[in-house]
Amino acid sequence: MKNRDSFFPQLCRICFCCLAIWLGSMSVVLGQGVTGNDEPTFGEEQDIGLVSDPLEPVNRAFYHFNDKLYFWAVKPVSQGYAYLIAEDVRMCVRSFLKNLLAPVRIVNNLLQGKVVNSGVETARFVINSTLGIAGLADPAKNEFGLSPKDEDLGQTLGVYGLGEGIYICWPFFGPSNVRDTIGLAGDFFLSPVSYLAMSDAGAGVAIEAGKEVNNTSLTLGDYEDFKESAIDPYVSLRDAYRQYRQKKIHDVAVGSDSVYISSSDRIEKTYAQNMPVPVSQELDSAPVLVDDFFVQVGTSVDAEQVLAMRQKLLAMDTEAVVKVYDRGGYNFYALQVPVGHKFEIAKQEEQRLCAAGFSEARVVQ
Repeated sequence: MKNRDSFFPQLCRICFCCLAIWLGSMSVVLGQGVTGNDEPTFGEEQDIGLVSDPLEPVNRAFYHFNDKLYFWAVKPVSQGYAYLIAEDVRMCVRSFLKNLLAPVRIVNNLLQGKVVNSGVETARFVINSTLGIAGLADPAKNEFGLSPKDEDLGQTLGVYGLGEGIYICWPFFGPSNVRDTIGLAGDFFLSPVSYLAMSDAGAGVAIEAGKEVNNTSLTLGDYEDFKESAIDPYVSLRDAYRQYRQKKIHDVAVGSDSVYISSSDRIEKTYAQNMPVPVSQELDSAPVLVDDFFVQVGTSVDAEQVLAMRQKLLAMDTEAVVKVYDRGGYNFYALQVPVGHKFEIAKQEEQRLCAAGFSEARVVQ
């Protein structure tokens, strides 16, 4: 009871700080005398290429803090964890924790008027909690074709027209903005894990830390590749976060900022153009594959290197796709082999490609 009594005042102080930042950001934006093509007022959506970042010096300091935390603590622990725990077990843990957050998705889909999606999430929760053994597996998707409908309160507020406010990089939590910070506080009350934290703060912290380590162990190398390919990682991360959130709010496929290319002559034509960014309209119209497993065999900012790897795969009668990311004004390439909806088949393909010399091969989704 003592933990509960001390927890709620702390939560109230956090919400008060979020509200203060929100109001402060409004005064900052309104105080700039926006006219014509300047930045819009707080309640309006900005153009996708613009970010309001008046706190950049502080945000950069927190970004560097999070960066050091990742390399000095999170990554080493995640590597040790990945060494001890098999990947399929770690994916089960991720599925279990995601299943616990079903109430967040159910309620926010309903608040946005997406009744069908809310029903899909409800069905997913029931199926995965029973047939999936408390969410350790995802038969709702793999057997019934019910894909997740991810929604949160930040997206809900955006759907109702609330502007994002200023960009904020929180220590430990990473990129956010005022709207998403308020949404995060609201989603807190829909998460079953939160109520465990109310009764036992230590257990709540342990679960969140374990979730971060588990998720990181499944994406080791992604942040390093992103950082290596970015001219200014802080700006690239800030802009990528904003575009990602806008696309989520407007129900644009999250993968739509990437392009899958499956024809070798189209790849050669694209690379021969030696274009930086944006990607040509021809590539923008290429089909985007979703809800499948892939075996990612390599990443590079060098298109020729990726093309050479793809030619090697073609010699093995293995079709691959090139995923092209826009990272702050230039392209970043990921070579992936599509393997369908079954994780077991994906793991077999991963092992086959590793044995064939593609040492970086790993299952992604």
